[in-house]
Amino acid sequence: MNVEEPQIELRCMLELLAKPKEVAVDALKKILSNIEEEGNKLGVKDVTYSEPQKVEADFYSAFATFKIKADPTSIFGFVLDYAPSSIEVLNTRELKLSMSDLQGILNDISGRLNQMDQSIKTFSAQSVILGNENSQLKKKLEGTK
Repeated sequence: MNVEEPQIELRCMLELLAKPKEVAVDALKKILSNIEEEGNKLGVKDVTYSEPQKVEADFYSAFATFKIKADPTSIFGFVLDYAPSSIEVLNTRELKLSMSDLQGILNDISGRLNQMDQSIKTFSAQSVILGNENSQLKKKLEGTK
């Protein structure tokens, strides 16, 4: 964007499941650190962490709430990269995007979705291959009994 000041302020929540309990908040802190390391694109502030809560089979749920302030391009990138579970728009001036800025945002979204789709297809194929190999190994083991 060709605007020097950030235009959108959001309150966001990131959630995760972790095991053991101690890992939950540490993992959230690492994620928030990664977000902050993205430079001046995202102004992260007012971060609070929840106390991890046991949900099932020794897994713990934890969340962090925080505010960010950035331009629309950085906001879209943040949402795609980190998939926050909740987003509240706190403040924004009137948004005006040029055709080239909108095109850039849409191409970025499309590119990231295509990468995710390719990863899902790759993992799915690997899962099928591993399942087949597992079945073949079970048959061999049953034949040796």
